[in-house]
Amino acid sequence: MTHGTKLMVFSTAVMGAFVAGLDAGLVYNSWPKFAENWIPENMLSRSPAWKNFFENDVTVQFVHRNLAYLTVISVLSTFIVGRRAPIPKRTRLALNVIVATVFGQAALGVFTLINYVPVWLAACHQSGSMALISSVLWLSHELRRLPK
Repeated sequence: MTHGTKLMVFSTAVMGAFVAGLDAGLVYNSWPKFAENWIPENMLSRSPAWKNFFENDVTVQFVHRNLAYLTVISVLSTFIVGRRAPIPKRTRLALNVIVATVFGQAALGVFTLINYVPVWLAACHQSGSMALISSVLWLSHELRRLPK
C-alpha cells in the first residue's frame, strides 16, 4: 500500500512541475469547480491528443488537481491501515507526519490557486511537495525496517 502512495505522491509532483512550467495555475482560479464547470472546456484541444497532458495548461491543471485528490485518498487509506497495525513509535510518527503533510499540501494548493498564484505562496506549495515526498520516503524506509 505504501508503494502505491509513493507512486501517487511522485505522479502528482511531476504533474505539479508541468503546472508550474506552463503557468497553468493561472487558467482557472476557482475551487473546487473550474469556473462554473466540473470538467473544464478545451481539455483535449491539441492534436495529437497525448500532447494535451504535457502542453495544454487546462488539461495539466485538471490532471494535477485530480491526482492530488487521489493522493489524499491514498495517504488516508495508508494512514487508516497503518493505525490499526502494531508498528513501532518511529513508524507511527512517520505515518502521522505523512497525513499532516498531505493535508497541509492540499490546503496550500487550494490557497495558491484561489489567490491567483502569488510567487511566495507558489514557492510554499512547491516546498510542501518536497516535504510530502520526503515524508512518504521516510515512511517507506521505516516500514522496510520492520521484521517480516
